[in-house]
Amino acid sequence: MKKILTVAAMASLFASVSAFAHHPAADIVNPEIYEMIDDNVADTPHADLVFDDMGSNR
Repeated sequence: MKKILTVAAMASLFASVSAFAHHPAADIVNPEIYEMIDDNVADTPHADLVFDDMGSNR
């Protein structure tokens, strides 16, 4: 049983590495699209969102 848990932990570790990889669309999408998104979001409350403290109870 311990061997199965170890293998499962290792498999989930290797499977989650791709979640931290470089986003595949970063080199495909035109930089002007990102500028357009920034321009459209600039006057909304979403422009001030910071995700550094996600999950904290402040």
